[in-house]
Amino acid sequence: MAQSEALHKEMLEGNLKKVIVKQSLPNTVGLLVIAAYSLADSFFVSTLGTDAGAAIGVVFPLHVLIQAVGYTLGMGAGSILSRALGKQDVAHASSLAFSAMTYSLLFGILIAALGLWQKEALLTLLGTPQEIRDSAMHYLIPLLYSAPAMCGVFVVSQLLRAEGMAVYSMAGLATGSVCNILLDPILISRLGFGIAGASLATLFSQIVSLLVLLSAYLFSKSRLRPFSGVRIGALFLLGHIFVAGLPSLFRQGLSGLATVLINHAAAYHGEHAVLSLSLVARIFLLVFSVCLGIGQGMMPVVGYCNGAKKGARAAQAYRFAILLSSALMLAVSLPLFLFSPQIITVFRNDPDVIRTGAFALRAQSAVLVLHGLVTCTILYLQAVGRSFLGTLLAAARQGIFFLPLIFLLPTRFGLSGLCLTQPVADVLTFLLALLLWRAAKRTSPPHRADTPPA
Repeated sequence: MAQSEALHKEMLEGNLKKVIVKQSLPNTVGLLVIAAYSLADSFFVSTLGTDAGAAIGVVFPLHVLIQAVGYTLGMGAGSILSRALGKQDVAHASSLAFSAMTYSLLFGILIAALGLWQKEALLTLLGTPQEIRDSAMHYLIPLLYSAPAMCGVFVVSQLLRAEGMAVYSMAGLATGSVCNILLDPILISRLGFGIAGASLATLFSQIVSLLVLLSAYLFSKSRLRPFSGVRIGALFLLGHIFVAGLPSLFRQGLSGLATVLINHAAAYHGEHAVLSLSLVARIFLLVFSVCLGIGQGMMPVVGYCNGAKKGARAAQAYRFAILLSSALMLAVSLPLFLFSPQIITVFRNDPDVIRTGAFALRAQSAVLVLHGLVTCTILYLQAVGRSFLGTLLAAARQGIFFLPLIFLLPTRFGLSGLCLTQPVADVLTFLLALLLWRAAKRTSPPHRADTPPA
């Protein structure tokens, strides 16, 4: 109890910059290790050939969509949970955690069942070229079996972050990711599972991560008690959680849709184009983890302050997170831009892959600095309960702006236009975020009840 009170005081009264950095570091490390095992899959599978690398590229959107479910439930419940803890309402916070975890399991089972039932149609929907269809199927099936555990991992890790237990969240994610990276070469090469070994490694590692994360509740490391004293009425909180999580649903869900559309468009230019753009997407995910980690480190601070009606401190946290994430994105973008060909060569030493991948990576690097404002604004709006504005901005990057551009630019400029689609959408999204940021400076966050009416 003393530890919980100390955390509560730190969120509301501690040195703001130190608190955000303290929360951001484990968040960032946790996200980096998730992105790292995704890149490890690409690295080890690419040794099997360009077609194998392209196969995991076309299936990658499914991974993103499973994450979207987990992020929607986890960040939706987490944003309300941190505000509830700011009001010292531990009972409601425990109910939210129980509800989010239960639905993560149910939705994960539903995704696995539907995907296995319609696996051929799913590959067609993902834009899988006929020549790599068998390889993609071998990778797809174990990945579908991992859906319940994967949903659970993203939900529980977000709940722990929202409570302020970012280090515990990082430990759970890092344990699974290290397990995945170690299992990749063993299952792919030594035991001869080939491309299926990469997704089998994901399946085993996600189960390990989930068990480590759940131990926070099973061994009373958390102040919440989601598995004791929670009534069945907690399951009726889904609607409230879903509304709060809409920005995450649009951000992650549209990311998956965008990747599917890119794969469909890239397939016209050959396997090298599919592999190139898939590698760039995974490299971007690794780099973007730094920006997202800082934003997620900001969220519990803003949520606690909002619940305790300390709007000025919440606004200060928001501004500092923007400055920190933008500075780091600028620092990372310079070496990425300069050494793009060398980075792509690490994964596949193919002239066509290097040429296309380097161009796409440089285009993404040129706009990296813009993501600090965009990401922190989405997460700030989500943390203070402004779900509509957060959803609007989250939908802009790979929805409102991206969807028209993906049909316009490749038609006009071919493969180069395809590589430029996302960077152009990022610039337009930044301009929208700038307008919302200026509006947020002029207004204080709303203080409203977070408990739905009985």
